[in-house]
Amino acid sequence: MKKSIRHRALAGWAVGVAIVLTTTACGNIYPSKEPAQTPAGGVQSDVDDVVIGFAQQQLQAPYFAAMQVKSEEIAEDKGFKLLFQAANKDPVVQMNQMQAMIAQGANVLVVNATSVKGQKEMMTQIASKIPVVYIDTSVPGTGTTSVQSDNLTIGRESGKITAERFLGMGKPNIKMVIMTGPATDENVGPNRRQGFLDGLTEGGVKYEIKAEQSGDYAQDKGQVAAENMLAANPDVDLVLGLNDSMALGAYNVVKDKAQYKNVYIAASADGQKEGEALIKEGGCTGKYISTGLNSPTLAAEEALAIAVDIATGAKKPSDYPPQSFTLAVEIGCNNVDEYYDPDSIF
Repeated sequence: MKKSIRHRALAGWAVGVAIVLTTTACGNIYPSKEPAQTPAGGVQSDVDDVVIGFAQQQLQAPYFAAMQVKSEEIAEDKGFKLLFQAANKDPVVQMNQMQAMIAQGANVLVVNATSVKGQKEMMTQIASKIPVVYIDTSVPGTGTTSVQSDNLTIGRESGKITAERFLGMGKPNIKMVIMTGPATDENVGPNRRQGFLDGLTEGGVKYEIKAEQSGDYAQDKGQVAAENMLAANPDVDLVLGLNDSMALGAYNVVKDKAQYKNVYIAASADGQKEGEALIKEGGCTGKYISTGLNSPTLAAEEALAIAVDIATGAKKPSDYPPQSFTLAVEIGCNNVDEYYDPDSIF
């Protein structure tokens, strides 16, 4: 099943943003704040003439890097030109990159926003000049539509199968530590966190959170965060990562270490193949308990299909709902074989 899915599938910088908004684009302030209803540069009758700009928030996490690889594959297959830039989580950098893409002839932008709250004015202005299709992280109330993972549901389902495992071990009460995203992660991470905790509760497990620390969605930083929290709380039962990369870092800390023999690992979301491999390897007694499907392939396919349809006039921006979700599925020892693909890009 997975193979078919994956193969189809703050005030300081705000001042800087305001300066950029009023001094870029040949010194002109955008005259309109209503979302653009036609592609920039007009409708393109041939997909070979379509230019799509992709403004990615970062490439440090494998999920985002896989999204770039898949997007480039789609562009080559469909025949449109893809302009791709990553902002290293900096909203001002992302603003400048989007401006550059517009200047290079982009008809539609696909944007993974760096800040849900902090980019409201910025994205209102950008979306008035060019249709914006959000992917993964959107700025509500701006742009055309968004293609996102249902992070609350994915987290909840992962939490429920984690609860099932602990109940099976005779542990209805657990202590846990959590590896979170960066400070700018105002929506995705909090939803994954809350969903997972809700899943534990729905599954019949009571929990106590002993510590939380940012792992920045990266494996190396997740490993450091896990080391720090476990050193201060060696008696915890569970280390939760809000993505697989951080959870994999935590796994490196606890594997083969006697003092952590009763510490288990879970990811609230992502379905990264390395995490799934550990679930498969350990089975229903392994240390790596759960994750959830968050497919960069599905997200890229859907967002770029929308962008091309708008650019070619096949559909209008108003034809799309404000938000749509990709498939949300929990992944644990009982169903990992349906999703694990060692040849997947993610």
